[in-house]
Amino acid sequence: MKKRLAFILLSVIAITTAIVYFGKETEQSEERLFKKDAIEFWVVSDPHYIDKSLTDTGLAFKKIKQTAAGKELDYQKESWQAFIGKAIEQKPDMLVITGDLTLNGEKISAEKLAEQLKQLTKEGIKVFVIPGNHDVNDGWARRFVEEKQEKTESISIADFKEIFADFGYQNAMNYDKNSLSYSVAVNQTYNFLFLDSNIYPDDKQPQTRPTTGGTIRGKTMKWVKNQLEIAKQEKKKTLVFVHHNVFAHNKLLSSGFVLNNAKEFKQLLVDYQVPIVFSGHIHAQDIMSETIDEHQLTEIASSSFSIAPQGYGVVNLKNDSFEYQKLENAHSVSEIKEYPQYIKERFIKDGEHLGYSQLIDAGLSDSKDLDIAAEFVGRVNYRFFSGNDFITDKEVEKIKAETGYQIISKNSTFLKEYIDSIIQDTNQNDNRLKKNFD
Repeated sequence: MKKRLAFILLSVIAITTAIVYFGKETEQSEERLFKKDAIEFWVVSDPHYIDKSLTDTGLAFKKIKQTAAGKELDYQKESWQAFIGKAIEQKPDMLVITGDLTLNGEKISAEKLAEQLKQLTKEGIKVFVIPGNHDVNDGWARRFVEEKQEKTESISIADFKEIFADFGYQNAMNYDKNSLSYSVAVNQTYNFLFLDSNIYPDDKQPQTRPTTGGTIRGKTMKWVKNQLEIAKQEKKKTLVFVHHNVFAHNKLLSSGFVLNNAKEFKQLLVDYQVPIVFSGHIHAQDIMSETIDEHQLTEIASSSFSIAPQGYGVVNLKNDSFEYQKLENAHSVSEIKEYPQYIKERFIKDGEHLGYSQLIDAGLSDSKDLDIAAEFVGRVNYRFFSGNDFITDKEVEKIKAETGYQIISKNSTFLKEYIDSIIQDTNQNDNRLKKNFD
């Protein structure tokens, strides 16, 4: 049942792929992207882009949309174009995308997204990407034609590096020959590490069975340590970007989302005084901090750009200061004027569907009670995924006094357990963060 809930809510149909050697490890380069001290970069995760050429209005695509965990799949091109237009207008120095660029690893989707991203690089905005568990050798890459799903070409490791060559790899200071990880010298104060945390099969073939979990493999871990040691010797700070989570952002569901070797990886980051890690994967906007050996490590997990409210992070970074704010990609598309409301309603309805299915399975048949409880689930679920669950104990009491919560408590132990796990974030505000680095 928990596996089923993880699939419905977090929509992570994992990929597996092969580790292939794609080139010699480059010599360490000291070339920096920027000579200035203050930079601004934007962070996006899990866009799950699917190109329009792979879809139609047929039954097969409609079924996929019904099981897409609230993802908006019809107007992604228009939505991305609006976001890119905003970036060109506001001119951040960089855009970072922390994995799951494509819906299920369709090569044409990656190519078309890359074409859009080139608009940014032409305007002098640097773009950096890492693969997520949906991006490479995914056996679920499909084209949807009327009532049929047809296999379409998936992305190999070599394809990924070629398609996104302009978005990280050509600007890399160094890259790991055992994965799609690389490092970048941003300026005189900061290095960024972009890490590939995906688990690859030994048989070197795409697999259809979802594998959501991630790890920092042994050889890659050694490479990370080497990069951190170089930064330490240069007296530079390092920020890390990875798809899978370092912390458990939901106490009920962490398996498959948190790195398999998170404890070891966290200790390495602490040993080298890494202050911030950016991730995605869980689709929920959440910021967590943990103090280990007197060092505070903070992880910012970005929500999925394919679901409401299409959040993205804006980071202003200076020598010793860090400021993060989550903003929303509010805009209209030609077909739907009130697009933000449209995608919000879509995501809430997915949460309501979860409420109905769980309560009906539990034996509840009263239609009025079902409607009240389902509406409650959709509303609370949206609060969690959009990062608006940092509330007071008094607000929690008020929510738990609602009829919807009472109906759930009486009829579904499992659904109550889930609601209790998302109703309140007691760690810290998920949409803003300011830090001063020593």
